[in-house]
Amino acid sequence: MNKNKFLYYLIICLVSCMSCTNVMDKDELASITDEQVWNDAKYATAYLDKMHREYVPGWVGSTISDEACGEMGDYNAVLFGRMTQTTEPSWKDTYNSIRNVNLFLEKMDESTLDDATCDVLKAQALVIRAWIYFDLVRKYGGVPMILKTQTLSDDLYAERTKTSECIALIQKDLDDAIAIPGFPFQWSGDDLGRLSKASALALKGRLLLYWASPQFNPAGLQERWQAAYDANREARDLLAQNGYGLYEKYADIFLDEMNREVIFVKRFEYPHFGHAWEAGARPGDVGISLMAPKWNRPTWDLAVSYPTISGRAADASNPEYDDVLFWKNRDPRFTASIVWNSSMFELSYMANGRRWTDYPVNDTPTYMYCRKAIHLEYTQTDVRAGNNSGDWIEIRYAEVLLNFAECAAALNRTDEALDVLKQIRSRAGIHAGSDGLYGLDAGLSKEAMTKAILLERKIEFAMEDKRFWDLRRYRLFASELNGKVRHGRRPVIREGYDIDAVKADPSIDWDTEYGVYFEDEVFEVDQYPIDFREEYYFYPIHTDDIYSNSKIQQTKGWEGGTFDPLQ
Repeated sequence: MNKNKFLYYLIICLVSCMSCTNVMDKDELASITDEQVWNDAKYATAYLDKMHREYVPGWVGSTISDEACGEMGDYNAVLFGRMTQTTEPSWKDTYNSIRNVNLFLEKMDESTLDDATCDVLKAQALVIRAWIYFDLVRKYGGVPMILKTQTLSDDLYAERTKTSECIALIQKDLDDAIAIPGFPFQWSGDDLGRLSKASALALKGRLLLYWASPQFNPAGLQERWQAAYDANREARDLLAQNGYGLYEKYADIFLDEMNREVIFVKRFEYPHFGHAWEAGARPGDVGISLMAPKWNRPTWDLAVSYPTISGRAADASNPEYDDVLFWKNRDPRFTASIVWNSSMFELSYMANGRRWTDYPVNDTPTYMYCRKAIHLEYTQTDVRAGNNSGDWIEIRYAEVLLNFAECAAALNRTDEALDVLKQIRSRAGIHAGSDGLYGLDAGLSKEAMTKAILLERKIEFAMEDKRFWDLRRYRLFASELNGKVRHGRRPVIREGYDIDAVKADPSIDWDTEYGVYFEDEVFEVDQYPIDFREEYYFYPIHTDDIYSNSKIQQTKGWEGGTFDPLQ
């Protein structure tokens, strides 16, 4: 949608422009009525925009789950076995949101607006409702599926719906939206960025991928993988036919707004609708402050996951890898995503400047910073004031491709999966090699291919709120993280050198001489080992929700739990 006409601005304009009449005319100053809202396309669209603004995910959510997957160096209760029945918030606000969507859908059915207008408005609302329920189900399994507004005469004590039925109802919302003839595949002009048929297709593919994954499908039922394969193939093909594809500049996916890779997005435009995510993601002296809380601090464990430019693992067996100059000869996505000691990081007034991760004081537990989605031109004043206008991309074309590849691998169609990995690595800038495999091994089994895809997702979507959900979908916390600690990489000046003089010396070539002056040490960030527990694969229902509804069953694995989320 037009970033300059997001809801807040739109409503102000509509109310302030009600007329150029005498200000003492009481009728003209009366409140907007229900009849006006639901029978005037401008007001109905404003209501829809408000729901999009409040219910579609944005930057705040992107800093939460990545802390619980080993990518970031911050504390998280889920990662360290401290989750309780009050860690996740109550459902109260979420079901208020669902009620607002249900009300909108019902009012559009009664509206005097023409059918075509109502249908397109309803299609967007259906995608919003599908998103809200999808987000609930991936956390809890089955939840109460309330699809109409409740009145005092209704039974307000709704039971949890079986997970399988929830998935079917969410899919129905998406299918119903997709089937609406006038629902644009992609909006244009002032409406660019609205939820679209493309958004619905991509979300449907993700929904069915989750349903097929081991978290929900421990028996590996192939019919679920087939359904997910079909949905993601359809999404991939239709998106490509309608101009979507991999954006050629990986480093600028979050900077060049509404490029061809963006499918499901929340748009921002300061001052009408800004955010302050970048204030905490930057170094403190050019962000919110040196002493304030920060987020998105990459771990050394994430950094070592990136391959070298040949696509091979960055370890001692690879002659391309230098553990001192570890950033050299790496997958270009490494440089696009992570800031390390001495790297070029030309933030606003720091033109031609390098970043020293211990200067002026260390404000990152890992001695690394996030580079992805950072606008170099923003000043500290900009980010402190919450002036950030960068869009949050929830689903982009690379995810649709990798969702498809994952389903293909599960069905033993490894050639199709390999083709996707080659596309992703080619766009990243990894060398094809003489065999054209971009560092991948030939003849991978479906298990090995799935492992390669999950690693590619970790790299491709680093710091994009995806890794936590992938580990959860595959129940990999025990094998990947439990019992381990996360690491940072601390720069230590060698004896005999003055650190301030060394940093100020313009004659030093840091891409060759770094090891002359610094001797980095890998160290443990965490005081205690990671302890993600089996019951965390399905979250508990909040105590308040249990107390307020006698029909709500707690999830199995939690105190008093009887609800089976696998049904």
